[in-house]
Amino acid sequence: MSNYKIIKRSDLEGKKVLVRVDFNIPLEDGVVQDRARIRNAAKTVQFLREARAKIILMSHLGKTSSFNPDQSLEMVRNDVSDEYKAKITLMNDYLSENAPAAIAQTPSDEIILLENLRFHMEEEACDMGFAKKLAGLADFYVNEAFSVSHRRHASIFAVPQFLPHAFGLSFKNEIQTVDNFFLKECSSKMGLIGGSKLSTKIKLLKNLVKKVHRLALGGGIAGAFLSFLGNKTLKIFDPKEYESDVAEIMENARRYNCELIMPIDFSALINDRDSFKHAIISSDKDEASIFDIGPASVDLFKKNIRESKILLWNGPVGLFERAPFNFGTMSIAKEVAQLTREKRLVSIVGGGDTGFAMSKFGVAQDMSHISTGGGAFLAYVEGSELPGIEAMSDAHVLD
Repeated sequence: MSNYKIIKRSDLEGKKVLVRVDFNIPLEDGVVQDRARIRNAAKTVQFLREARAKIILMSHLGKTSSFNPDQSLEMVRNDVSDEYKAKITLMNDYLSENAPAAIAQTPSDEIILLENLRFHMEEEACDMGFAKKLAGLADFYVNEAFSVSHRRHASIFAVPQFLPHAFGLSFKNEIQTVDNFFLKECSSKMGLIGGSKLSTKIKLLKNLVKKVHRLALGGGIAGAFLSFLGNKTLKIFDPKEYESDVAEIMENARRYNCELIMPIDFSALINDRDSFKHAIISSDKDEASIFDIGPASVDLFKKNIRESKILLWNGPVGLFERAPFNFGTMSIAKEVAQLTREKRLVSIVGGGDTGFAMSKFGVAQDMSHISTGGGAFLAYVEGSELPGIEAMSDAHVLD
């Protein structure tokens, strides 16, 4: 982030600041289930309040392109108000000619929240006219929505082209954490990649294998590699489907001295007449329904983590939502948490399912960093350019 200009609180005093946040949070019967993304923007909101700026928040909620009361940001307004300790005014008609005047008349100690951006199809279409109207509401733009910055949407990519702009404090931290992982001189750097689909992780693996000393594979990702190697137990992929990609990754592992760490046993379902039973099997068994890595593999992964200084983890190693197949992910998560608490390991956890798993197992607070982004985190670690960063090439950072 050293190429960006610093902006201080005094620079924003009295300014109207449009902040793209991500309040696309889980709801059940209209009740917010997780406030993490609301809390994620709290430091930036506090920065702007101390700057005596007028704050205008904008977000989407759910997948829609027209008005739907069940996806109104009214559903989260009280939670936002509670977290930020401020009155939140929901604005529905922010595209009208009267909107700028209404914002000007709003008391300075209130926070304005624009209604769901995706009620307008122009948002996902990245319509420049729509973006210009949004930009007309403010003097300055802040992107505090790293988790959706891999989307070329109007509020992410187009609005900052009309306003001076800055990264939010949490957004800045997301970028710096990943950058530091790759740039940090370290004698033992490790990646742990899981998940069910190799297709979503190919670019990530191709990037990591050149930059880490160890790369452990779990979940369906490991299955694809082991199938390629002729493992009968995990012949769940057509080896030819990803043959060139797997071959390239394995060749680069040799070239860049990266040790590939594969599971050596598995937790499987075995069909016993009318019931299903759980069994630990080794790699020389016949084909089976694999749902987790086995205890010997867990010990192997933990050993390598203990010998590392910094870990980047993206993707669970098994079906962590259901016992007994939560054993692998849970055991590794607790080991990583303990090593992090003891300051023996820097732990960077990718968002999405991996972050949810850390919360489920009660260790989220122990990790060095848990990303707020799922797809955005993955894209950034892959080395892909995010539209939300591309649009901010001349951005400021809050200080």
